[in-house]
Amino acid sequence: MNCALCKGKLKKGIVNHIIDLGDGIIIIKNVPANTCNQCGEYYVDTEIAIKLENIVEELRKNKAEILIINYNEMVA
Repeated sequence: MNCALCKGKLKKGIVNHIIDLGDGIIIIKNVPANTCNQCGEYYVDTEIAIKLENIVEELRKNKAEILIINYNEMVA
């Protein structure tokens, strides 16, 4: 599989996914993703994207400005 941006090779890895909500930021650490060796862009599988959406919806209820969580702990 190749990167949609630069056509570099993708490899399986772990990333920190950052969501800017406008009134706060959520950082989800240790998210499994395919990362481009050339430009650093990353892509998550559909199953993981759905889990990330569910995590974000749950965390939106918290009114903190910055939340940092571990993906593995939230999906376990």
